[in-house]
Amino acid sequence: MKEKLRKYGAFFLALVIIAGVYMLFASRKSGMFIDEIYTYGLSNSHYAPFLTDITEDGSLVDKTLSRQDLLDYVYVNSGEGFDFGSVYYNQVNDVHPPLYYWLFNIVSSFTPNVFSKWTGLILDFIIFMLSLLVLYKLVLKLFGSHDNALAAVILYGLSNLGLSCALMIRMYVLLTLLTLTLALLIACLMEKPRAYLYPLVFLNIFAGLMTQYYFVFYAFFLCLAYFIYALVKKEYKPAIIFAVSALLGVSALLLAFPACLTHLFADKLVSGGNAVDNLRDLGQYKQRLLIFYHEVQHGLKAAVCITLVLIAGLILSHKKLGAAFKEKKLSFDSLVIIVPAFITLILVAIISPVPEQRYVYNIGPIFIIAVSFLIYLLEESWGRINREFWVKKGILLLTMLFALEFARYIPPRYMYPEYNDYNELISQRSDEPCLFITDNYFSTITEALQQLLYFDNFYVSNDPYSQGIDRYIESFGDADECVVYIDVNDFWSSGYISEEILTKLIDSTDFNSYETLYKNGLTETYLLKK
Repeated sequence: MKEKLRKYGAFFLALVIIAGVYMLFASRKSGMFIDEIYTYGLSNSHYAPFLTDITEDGSLVDKTLSRQDLLDYVYVNSGEGFDFGSVYYNQVNDVHPPLYYWLFNIVSSFTPNVFSKWTGLILDFIIFMLSLLVLYKLVLKLFGSHDNALAAVILYGLSNLGLSCALMIRMYVLLTLLTLTLALLIACLMEKPRAYLYPLVFLNIFAGLMTQYYFVFYAFFLCLAYFIYALVKKEYKPAIIFAVSALLGVSALLLAFPACLTHLFADKLVSGGNAVDNLRDLGQYKQRLLIFYHEVQHGLKAAVCITLVLIAGLILSHKKLGAAFKEKKLSFDSLVIIVPAFITLILVAIISPVPEQRYVYNIGPIFIIAVSFLIYLLEESWGRINREFWVKKGILLLTMLFALEFARYIPPRYMYPEYNDYNELISQRSDEPCLFITDNYFSTITEALQQLLYFDNFYVSNDPYSQGIDRYIESFGDADECVVYIDVNDFWSSGYISEEILTKLIDSTDFNSYETLYKNGLTETYLLKK
């Protein structure tokens, strides 16, 4: 018991601290990115993947939408729980596979008629903690050091990259877990091929592809690296069985979710067609690579700083390192797991729909394992030292404090503190009429959904001179003010010019002036006044 406490006590203490930091940031999360709202809608809306699907004719224009319409889209209604067929249908019409959305629907089904950030955050928290456990086991398997494994958990669990992934209510946190479990299975196969591992490889690859298609990149290069490794080791039979297991995992995706082929060849921003277009655009390579390099470096700031210290230590101890290499004390098997992540980073940076950090969230822990490899080299080159136990524990404590400080000054993404101001501005005017000017783009309404929920209803139009607008405003009696959302993005949506729309609304209604409330992403929000 004492031995287990000595080995694992610090690990569980680190998990408690990381969990506390996660919950602190989770409680401060004030809003959601548009894709997070899609997570709720695609998981919980009954055979209606997008807001345009809640109407019979597929159009929101010239219609009054109620608060209940929006809530029906984002939460599970009573009697519609565990509706896996609906989730599958919604994802066929979206651009992603359904596994994470099934899990989200299950969690949401336990709290019907509830729309809360905690539905997603609790699910993500559980998956995040499991990822840290797998990361610990993986580093321990590769390098045989509990202290090294604990350092990896601290550096990833408190990193901007790790916390941002877990705080974004999206499939990337599950993708990260499945990436780590596949790496762990490969590590186990490198140690000793065992028959029970091959079905697990099959299931892991199938589950990863059913979570997010970008799983294929790291999985492909990792599987290829292990296949070559096995051939070099003359483990021909395990290599063939492994290859068959991996290919069966891909085949299972085609059988379970044939819509993946439609998604692959679609001509959309998030599709295989877009990826090919980006691959052909040689001119953007440098810019994209620099953006992703900065993103990862920023997201793993503490790990980068420690890497520089470790490299300096290895340079200073190059003679000991060289001696350890000659004596064959060092194992480089971990490179089978590490190198594919760097290849994946380059490829994803080039082909991703937009240059955003989230597309490489799943390989974030693998970069931490690269840091663990440097720690392993330093440990092996230095060998035993005086008061080794206390020195290592002191270094771990400093690492924890260092990572906590970075978490404090570089908070995770997807917090949206400005939403507190948006909500306050809108809640004060929730009794007023609300117009939404868009040319039937569900994306803009989805993004603004959290503020629109303050109104009993709002009217959608693409024509400031619409008679429907007049009738809607008249239904509020002699309203002195009217909130107006205008769809201004010319890439994702309508691209209206606010001043032109507002001028026309003043011309066609009894309002005679306007002021800006706030501007957020796809829309700008104004207040019409008499």
